[in-house]
Amino acid sequence: MYQSSPNSHNMKEIAKKQKEKSKKSVKVVKVLKTLKKEKSSKIESKTTSEIKNKEATKVKNVSNIKTVLNIKNSVKFQNISDQRRHAIEDVVKELVNEEAIPIVLYLIGRTKVSEFVIAQDLDLEIHKARNLLYRLLEHNILFFHRKKDKIKGWYICYWDFNEKIIPFQLEKIKTQKLAKLKERLDKESSSTFYMCKNACTRMDFEKSMEFNFKCPECGELMDEQNNVRTVEFLKERISELDRDLKAYGK
Repeated sequence: MYQSSPNSHNMKEIAKKQKEKSKKSVKVVKVLKTLKKEKSSKIESKTTSEIKNKEATKVKNVSNIKTVLNIKNSVKFQNISDQRRHAIEDVVKELVNEEAIPIVLYLIGRTKVSEFVIAQDLDLEIHKARNLLYRLLEHNILFFHRKKDKIKGWYICYWDFNEKIIPFQLEKIKTQKLAKLKERLDKESSSTFYMCKNACTRMDFEKSMEFNFKCPECGELMDEQNNVRTVEFLKERISELDRDLKAYGK
């Protein structure tokens, strides 16, 4: 009977092992493909969720602006970051007043808007709208172009938002506040203050002496006030403004 040689037997074993190895490789590849597909699906799902969340945040931010400023829902506002909006609001509130904020936010993303359109969309009387517009103009927050109406014959102003001025105005405001706070801190640190128990008025030592340390409002005796917390608050506020101004300088 024919007997296989040792070499032939070894070749069969090697072929068998290679076949098993090949099967394992195919299985590993299939597993890796499955894992890759699952990972891709998870990433896609996460990305879709993030996009939905961002869109929801945009809608919420615009809705909050309308709610806070009491503006009708039909008015469209451009979505902007909270940091950008807060900077605009701080400048307008400080230099003009809170009533002027809707006008500035309304003009973001718009150009050459008629004062009549602004008044109508923001539900303002035209005289009120003009007053706020010209007060914003005084601080270069807005600028306008004037054109003559061919039909009615009068001039109409078309307004734009000068957003480039906001960082400069904000820096100027903070610098002025910083100077006042430093002046106040110097006074608080170098003087002694007196106050009655009803907290009607607060006076330094010299002024208190003029009233014989009696409150001019209620007649109660004024005691020396511990102003340690006031000094600490002023130092903290000064540090905050210093950091803000250094950030602007970068």
